[in-house]
Amino acid sequence: MNIQKVYTWGAISCCVGLLSGLQVSEAASAPKATAKARAYTTGALVFSGSGTWSSEVTSIETILQAHNVTFQDVGDDALNAMTVDQLNQFGMLLFPGGEGSEEAEGLTAQTHANIRQAVQQNGVSYLGFCAGSFIAVAPAPAAGQDVSYGLGVVNAPLLNEWTGAGDADYVLQEDTFADGSQQNLLWYGGPVVPNTNVIAKYSTGDPAMNEQMSGNGLVILSGPHPTADQAILDALGLTPDTGDTSYAWTLMNAALTQTMLPHF
Repeated sequence: MNIQKVYTWGAISCCVGLLSGLQVSEAASAPKATAKARAYTTGALVFSGSGTWSSEVTSIETILQAHNVTFQDVGDDALNAMTVDQLNQFGMLLFPGGEGSEEAEGLTAQTHANIRQAVQQNGVSYLGFCAGSFIAVAPAPAAGQDVSYGLGVVNAPLLNEWTGAGDADYVLQEDTFADGSQQNLLWYGGPVVPNTNVIAKYSTGDPAMNEQMSGNGLVILSGPHPTADQAILDALGLTPDTGDTSYAWTLMNAALTQTMLPHF
């Protein structure tokens, strides 16, 4: 275990989600698989509305630009005005960290339903970081009703926050990937993700990143922030310096190409 704790007082946690009793067990090994790729007009919808962490939005968009991926920066009003057909034009819907409840509450129940339809029925990929992962998971609502929390693009119990950092608000901690490699990544209040097709594990062994098909759409969820560039780490006062966002691009590319990554 390689954890550097940073204690703050009066800080706003990057990712806040509603907690529940998700049970974690060891996932079985599974072969690499590929979902059916789909055509799109714009690579990514990057949500930048209420509750989002602006520093991560900037980092995400910088990574997309570096890899020549087209994207549209979309706030609450713009996303609420979009139809399902308009959502279908994107390769992936990308929701960053921030305050999960605020992210979801800035969007209407109809928008929640539109997002679920775009992913589950029409095969648009979804990639969430931290709060974006929290709000992705909820039990399926009754017909015509909204989900109890978040967006609910994955039908499962609400996620728990990872508790391996103790009392720290944020830490750099060593995640382990399915190929045995390791990387120190920023955790800032993120969840333990569903124990299905686990891509990476926290230093405690809990699922940190995973991938799953939700209907026709590939959903990739990350509790940590592989998007944390040097500017973010400097602002948080974290050392040693890493600022390596290459794995964030690995996740984005997998969502765009609908290629499932190696998992435990």
